[in-house]
Amino acid sequence: MNTHKNHVINDPLSVIYNEGHWRLSKVSPLFNIQPNAIKFKQYASKIRQGIITVIPAKPGMKFSVLIEAQPYLKYNEDDPEAFMITVSSQESNKSKLVYTCILLSWGVSMKVPESIHLPFMLEHGEKKIGVSVKTTLQNLFDCTIKQFYFSQHQLLRFGFGFVENDTSRSTDPFTLCYTIVADHKNKLSLSFEVGDVNMIWHRAKGDSTATSKTDKLAYQILQNQIFFSMQLDVTPLDLCEINLTKAEVKSDGTIKMKTPELVNCVFTVLNEIISSQTVTNNNAVEL
Repeated sequence: MNTHKNHVINDPLSVIYNEGHWRLSKVSPLFNIQPNAIKFKQYASKIRQGIITVIPAKPGMKFSVLIEAQPYLKYNEDDPEAFMITVSSQESNKSKLVYTCILLSWGVSMKVPESIHLPFMLEHGEKKIGVSVKTTLQNLFDCTIKQFYFSQHQLLRFGFGFVENDTSRSTDPFTLCYTIVADHKNKLSLSFEVGDVNMIWHRAKGDSTATSKTDKLAYQILQNQIFFSMQLDVTPLDLCEINLTKAEVKSDGTIKMKTPELVNCVFTVLNEIISSQTVTNNNAVEL
């Protein structure tokens, strides 16, 4: 067993929090998937064929695809086994990792006959390769894979969840980023200290019972502070990003989570989001 695998077994979440940013997608049940070493090699070959079709390799360049089970990367024993796909390019005897994705469950998944439900996909690396990998997976397992896009309320749920689980210093920044309607290339960034936001969050928590109301109240307090200190009304602006030292979330589904606690926080919020979609869509998750 190699060092990489030992590392993962000793700390399963390290494959997630040791990386920088991930793109998040939601995944419907995978039909007729057989998670064993022989089948993984066959699936990897199909994925490689798809990549070569979309991205013709340069002379002397080759792509290799590896699918590995991640048996310890789960919230509880009832979760189906996660797996990781890595794509590497080889050129002039040098190998370079160009794409990684992980499919996993975190305590909540659908039970559908003849399928396995790994509702979350994390990916980073070359986007063209990612598109090809997702297309092949959807064709192989009759599933849908769609990138998350977060509303302002969902961004706040992540942001305040980060504050509750953050291990940064109280003086580290908690930054709200807004898009400027007239110029989408520029962003307005406003920073608070994590310690101050934590106090605001707990104050709001004491004044409300439901989490959604707590988020709303805490954000209203932050908005008031911005208005009184800067004479700036951010109400009409679109919140697009929340940044902390060890965590980030963007409206396009990009996320950073640099500790085990933050990883758990992210997937807990994602489960809440999918659960609320299930209720909204009459027990049918919108995928």
